[in-house]
Amino acid sequence: MGFFAKLAAHATNKMAHPAIISERLSLTYGELFDCVKKTALNLDAAGFGPSEVVGICIEDEVDHVIISLALLATGASIITLPGHDAPQLRTSLAHRVSVTRIIESSDAHNFLDYRCGASPSPAFPPRGQVAVDSVLYFRTSGTTGDVNVVPFSEAQVAAQADRHREYAGERLLRLASIEHNNSKRHRLYCVWQGGTNVFKPRGKFDLVQFVLQHRVSCLDISSMHASDLTALNKVGKLSGLKIRTGGSAVPYAVRRAIQEKVTTNLYVRYAATECGAISMAGPGDHDEAGAVGIPLDGVELQIVNDQGSRLPLGERGEIRIRAEGVASTYLNSPSDTSKRFRDGWFYPGDLGHIHAGGQLVLDGRTDDMIILNGLNIFPAEIERVLETHPDVDCVAALGLPSQVHGQIPVAAVILKAGVSVTTVELRCFARASLGLRAPRRIIVLDSFPRNSQGKVLKRELLKLFQ
Repeated sequence: MGFFAKLAAHATNKMAHPAIISERLSLTYGELFDCVKKTALNLDAAGFGPSEVVGICIEDEVDHVIISLALLATGASIITLPGHDAPQLRTSLAHRVSVTRIIESSDAHNFLDYRCGASPSPAFPPRGQVAVDSVLYFRTSGTTGDVNVVPFSEAQVAAQADRHREYAGERLLRLASIEHNNSKRHRLYCVWQGGTNVFKPRGKFDLVQFVLQHRVSCLDISSMHASDLTALNKVGKLSGLKIRTGGSAVPYAVRRAIQEKVTTNLYVRYAATECGAISMAGPGDHDEAGAVGIPLDGVELQIVNDQGSRLPLGERGEIRIRAEGVASTYLNSPSDTSKRFRDGWFYPGDLGHIHAGGQLVLDGRTDDMIILNGLNIFPAEIERVLETHPDVDCVAALGLPSQVHGQIPVAAVILKAGVSVTTVELRCFARASLGLRAPRRIIVLDSFPRNSQGKVLKRELLKLFQ
């Protein structure tokens, strides 16, 4: 079953249930299906169909999701060309995927039809047209290597969506735009499960008031914005809200602050572009180790050594997973494909171990492992220790190349406002717990270089030490 067929089922079974809420319009599932069907008919009449790979560059989130669903109904394949990217980057991405046509914001009105129920529309797809399993292309973050493009069939994205049954009863607000891969994926998951997608207004707005006004039940934010949430006024009013976050490590201090000041209903997700969500730490799972929960239903996860042999409980090694909906290749990248997809398993490039209660703890990236004179040092070891210092807000640890030692552990920190701790004091603090694994250099920054999704760009950070 594709997304259009799923929408048709929702239009029958939950016609009056709210599907989309935004500042300019609200649509029930009956109305959303009608809009998508009429838009798909317009696209079909304009020649869009299974032979097309369509780049979508539409900033308005509601327009974007309807165009995306309508294109999938025609059998076209789709990729987002984000407006926040530089034009040359969008052009390069379109070329890599062999985009045949592009729909921009200025073009969208030629196809969109919001006149729900204004006039009857013929059946779709047209009689005789065979349903096609469209391809959805998502690109990786590129924080530790080259950006790759991951092709998914509709069926694979649907399999990922099936792991999020909680969306069926939620009113979901995501602060990141649908032009971000992770946001688009979860917006589609919410549609698949028949939940309510709530879209934020443009420009600045009062988050607390908006959440209360539209009865948002789940707020999904990046880890970069998680700590900002505790500084909002009147956050106590959000005690019943569910907050989900992820994308990069969420320190225990940030988790504790959210649970103390905002809501106890905090969920920290571990996921990858190539497979969607892998595990989720719930309200009672947060600890100083930074656990990210047990694998979701249907996800098989193992910790293995360099030879691919499974390691005992508690030992650190490389993570590998398999599940329905996991990708099997990168587009036109055979070397990275052979590295990450092996023998039916996906290797996300993360290190981790399983600790008490079966919880997964992340220990960093395989590419980020610091090797000092043959001693393996996990960046997460350094980050977790420094994050416990009362004056430290954020930490990023990495290895500085050395001709003598191989690599030297170093760390960059962002301090809390109004403190005056020195880097010498921080090095001593770290050495007391880490010994030889402690960073030899620490620098203080006002901010970290990050990508548009908030992930720290360690390759850029390394230049600041060199």
